[in-house]
Amino acid sequence: MTSKLLFFRQSTLFLLLALFISPLFAAEHYAVKVERDISAKMRDGVALRADIYRPDADGKFPVLLQRTPYNKTGWSMNFAYLAAGRGYVVVIQDVRGRYASEGDWYPFIHEAEDGYDTVEWVAALPYSDGKVGMFGGSYVGATQMLAATAHPPHLAGICPAVTASNYHDGWTYQGGAFEQWFDESWASGLAQDTLNRSVQKATNARIAQDALPLTGYPLFNLPAAGAVNSSTPSLAPYFLDWLAHPAYDDYWKRLTIEDHYPDIGVPALHVAAWYDIFLGGSLRNYTGLKANAATEEARKGQRLLVTIGGHAGDGRKIGDLDFGPEAAKYDEYDATLRWYDFLFKGIQNEFATGKPVTIFVMGPNQW
Repeated sequence: MTSKLLFFRQSTLFLLLALFISPLFAAEHYAVKVERDISAKMRDGVALRADIYRPDADGKFPVLLQRTPYNKTGWSMNFAYLAAGRGYVVVIQDVRGRYASEGDWYPFIHEAEDGYDTVEWVAALPYSDGKVGMFGGSYVGATQMLAATAHPPHLAGICPAVTASNYHDGWTYQGGAFEQWFDESWASGLAQDTLNRSVQKATNARIAQDALPLTGYPLFNLPAAGAVNSSTPSLAPYFLDWLAHPAYDDYWKRLTIEDHYPDIGVPALHVAAWYDIFLGGSLRNYTGLKANAATEEARKGQRLLVTIGGHAGDGRKIGDLDFGPEAAKYDEYDATLRWYDFLFKGIQNEFATGKPVTIFVMGPNQW
């Protein structure tokens, strides 16, 4: 009995020490060095530009990559400084045709090849240890999923949040109906940079981001009686293509994720949200990859986190509903870093438990 009690006490002490010490090893802190507008050539010669945040220290570090159409100097900068201070190289790239990058913007069609080329480019940076993960939500989740279908050799993990599995049903259309408000508002927001770039190219003058504001969404009202707004073909030709392809035809099939789960061979943390417009797609991506990913290791490496808000907003409240203090514990930055701490640094956190799904249960309002 004495030896068993001693063993129990020693085991408990070791567990407490492990729980106390492991966060200390995870809590690296580095000064951060930033490089702006670093150019990467894609296979067709188009230059895409990225900002790089990295530890100001010798050595090689894992890379976290974001490819965004929403301006690389936007909200992700906060995460980049945080993650670089924690021992990651963070690369945030404007996708083709957006902000500082060359080329023409057209949603989805370039993201697999450009994603492949960018992953391999960042893996070869002198301060990269060769492991590349991707992160971010919505369309930035699409850039991850599409890149993963091209299976770049150095892509070692993804973290797609609140994103779709099919860009026809569940993004542009819903049950056969055109998602009019979403499609018009999203295309109008994207067209702001397209308009700025067009004017800048014509006048050779740099245009501030909001210098030529779009008022409401007049450019993308559905054409009446066959009429087409004259601005739409130049600022958002893809919008007209969406209208021209109401059925799930070859236009959409070349872009779908659902038909390409067997091409994806990386572990993933899928972040879904109960009030998100892409909830169904996020759940399908998890279940589809868990069943059909390219390797057994990848199938076992799928994780799912279901929280509250997504595109409906963050925090504990959605509209007038307050889901309590437990809901407020979710933090996207922290979840992303803990995922990669586990995946790339071997830190034994909640992702090492073998339990693949964590859900916030509404009603009891508990995880």
